Amino acid sequence: MLLRSCPATFRAAGRSSQICVNNRRLVMARAKASVETAHLVKDVMTSGKLFSCGPEDTVDSALELLVQHRITGLPVVDAENRVVGVVSDFDLLALDAVGRVNEDQNLFPSADQSWQAFKEVKKMLAKSAGKKIKDVMTVQPITVRPETNLEDATNILIVKKIRRLPVVDSDGKLVGLISRGNIVKAALAARRASAAPNN
Repeated sequence: MLLRSCPATFRAAGRSSQICVNNRRLVMARAKASVETAHLVKDVMTSGKLFSCGPEDTVDSALELLVQHRITGLPVVDAENRVVGVVSDFDLLALDAVGRVNEDQNLFPSADQSWQAFKEVKKMLAKSAGKKIKDVMTVQPITVRPETNLEDATNILIVKKIRRLPVVDSDGKLVGLISRGNIVKAALAARRASAAPNN
């Protein structure tokens, strides 16, 4: 074995064993990295430029943001950047009133749905005119911290059937978002890493 090829002495439980200290440190560092990689929310969350809206913003402006950036929801923050709510395309359009439109279709019915469903979406858009985010947002949203265990965040997303979680610091200020997409990317990266041959 590689660890037996160096002359350095490692003393444990009163016995001496020949072990290469440098190789041992390398093995330990790799093991530690594999344990720590993608095990916290901060390792996989989206940070930097985050899209959000305020409670006083109009529903129309939030819809424009969703369409422009191809996203399906926004954290709602106050003037201090503290998360006070979340809003999704469903909140903005009250699509829960349209039973034929499901969550994975983002704003529009699929091709196999009736024209009536699309007319219903247009009707909901008309009803949202003049409304503010505070009228439709979910208050007291579930949030996580950067140090939250990734498994815990994943469980929340699955059990609560939500797409994303705001990530906040100790003051409740928005520092990131973690979504189902982030989780899938992390899982794929971990699988590729475990499948890669050891150097």
